[in-house]
Amino acid sequence: MKTASLLSVILVAVAALAGCGAAGKGDVRSDVLLEGQPPPAPPGWSISEGPTSYDSETLFEYLNGGAPLYLEYGFKSLTQTRYQLGDDPFASVTLDVYDMGSELGAFGIYRSILPPGPDLMSWGAEAYRSATVAAAWKGSVYVHGEADDDRSELVEGLDHVMGLAVEAIAGSESLPSMLDVLPREGLRVGSERYLAANLFGHAFLPGGFVADYEFDGGNVEVFFSRLGSAAEAEEALERLRAHEEQWGEVGENIDDLGDGGFSFIDPGLGEGLVVRSGVYVVGVHGGGRGDDIVRDVVSRLPNVG
Repeated sequence: MKTASLLSVILVAVAALAGCGAAGKGDVRSDVLLEGQPPPAPPGWSISEGPTSYDSETLFEYLNGGAPLYLEYGFKSLTQTRYQLGDDPFASVTLDVYDMGSELGAFGIYRSILPPGPDLMSWGAEAYRSATVAAAWKGSVYVHGEADDDRSELVEGLDHVMGLAVEAIAGSESLPSMLDVLPREGLRVGSERYLAANLFGHAFLPGGFVADYEFDGGNVEVFFSRLGSAAEAEEALERLRAHEEQWGEVGENIDDLGDGGFSFIDPGLGEGLVVRSGVYVVGVHGGGRGDDIVRDVVSRLPNVG
């Protein structure tokens, strides 16, 4: 089902392509970009497919095996359009605009598939381009674009479409406020992620935030997950204890952090500790126990009754 907001993004972005082939030809009039109507083809370009819309029931038709990840992050709808340069069907740019339903959903899906070492772009809250692929997020919207190949005119078209599409989205360009819980010292910038469910493969941890830290003594991964109540958080902590008793090694109890917890050595995660603090489960693992960083995270958590 097409939504007005996403379709408006597509219409503005397609109109913006005119700048790629006809710089200085004048502004495109917004009053001709009628909702539900095919957008006007810019000079040198044509619409070869779409706009086509997908919802949660039809997303599998487009993404196939990738659909569950998007649904996990709260996917609502997708509007896709393919733009063709000239008469070559293999000289095209595809733009996908996803309504993820929330800021966390858009941030989460963006960071979950962020490739290593991309060129960072200035679109929206965060954006990148890596060769012929580009992505960005802003507010609750995630935008993905791809050129058919690396010809300069196609990559330039991709950049232009992405920039104008993201600019047209109404939404915040700030990172999720819950990232403020993570201390800055030692943080590997850009490593913060939001996992929507099954943190570290545990169904009893309903997602949470994860980040990497680098210290002289080693590298660690910090995490925290919010449960529905303090009782649920305590149950999750005990299930983690049972997991480590079966697969790893449980160490000493910890009584001076949050509402208590335990240290452990996990064969896959390494040495670490985990505690409960109200409705949250907070932990660290990797190259060391990381008591200080967990203490810092606990002190920054919102006071939830």
